[in-house]
Amino acid sequence: MHFLPTEDHVKVSGRTIFRDNVRYLGYSATSISFCFTGQKAQAVIISDPADWPEEHHAWIGIFINDATEPAKRVELTRLRQTVDLFESEIPETVTITIMKYSEPEYAICGIEELIIDTEELLPPPAPKKRKIQIIGDSITCGYGVEGSASDELHNTAVENPTKSYSVKTARALDADFEIVAWNGKGVISAYIEEGDQADDSWLVPMLYEYTDAGCCQQFFHEPPSLWEKWDHTRFEPDLITVYLGTNDASYTKNYPERKKAFSLVYQGFLRNIHAKHPHAKILCMLGTMDQTLCSTVQHAVKEYAKANEDVAIKYLQLPLQDEEKDGIGTFWHPTEATHQKASELVVAAAKKLMDWE
Repeated sequence: MHFLPTEDHVKVSGRTIFRDNVRYLGYSATSISFCFTGQKAQAVIISDPADWPEEHHAWIGIFINDATEPAKRVELTRLRQTVDLFESEIPETVTITIMKYSEPEYAICGIEELIIDTEELLPPPAPKKRKIQIIGDSITCGYGVEGSASDELHNTAVENPTKSYSVKTARALDADFEIVAWNGKGVISAYIEEGDQADDSWLVPMLYEYTDAGCCQQFFHEPPSLWEKWDHTRFEPDLITVYLGTNDASYTKNYPERKKAFSLVYQGFLRNIHAKHPHAKILCMLGTMDQTLCSTVQHAVKEYAKANEDVAIKYLQLPLQDEEKDGIGTFWHPTEATHQKASELVVAAAKKLMDWE
């Protein structure tokens, strides 16, 4: 039988666009999960590989039941391809998750239909009791986590959000999660290699307002006025983590006036986050790749907390990555060992802030 990836059939994790009966997985670790009893399951998945170099193709991971490692990873190399998700010699009752590994900046992943060898799907997995929204940049996405410092090009094949602090933290806290993260982007500037001009053309506070601005712009070729606005009531987190400032530091450097500008916009973003989710607690953090703005973020959080005493918000200082002990990924991004250390600190801070066991 063939089934559309509608919410009566699947559990959706993260922000997705559902258009013309196709569910587009955008941000890193966005996924769908479904349950069935049978011997074989497949999915028809679309992408746009011809529009991208091979190193920027979309990748997905297929998970069976509660496995933390995928049964397989699949590169989406065709406009439309049928992916084998599960096969068994005897009927089994299983939960299958299709998770997007690559970032929204690159080729798209659209799930067109699910195919099983029995007549009906079982009810989708139940939501977890805890919910976390995770806001960040490439670190949050698991950019280059399986690569090395010698890499001359970024390759989506070595992206893996399950090895990032983000998914590790959500799993450790047994929480459903929603990631909003884009590599190279910041609060007032994207990463700049040289010069003194901020790149404010595509920033995280703007992306936060949309379901998947990248898909709307790059795949649907729509003007900003037509981009799908995200309905923030669709996911009400208990905890929101904000890991931003690494890319802004390439612009602010140590100029006091630039740091002040960053702090003001950062606090404005916190106000917007709280307005959207007034019952959520907020955990801000920085430090793994660059510590230029750590004290600035800490001060911004302190000032915001002082002006908004009703908001439960904390700052977590993360240690700088240790290349000698833990290695370095693509373009100096953290390895899984570094992410694991960061995750343990985030989990501890989250448990304390949330009073979670």
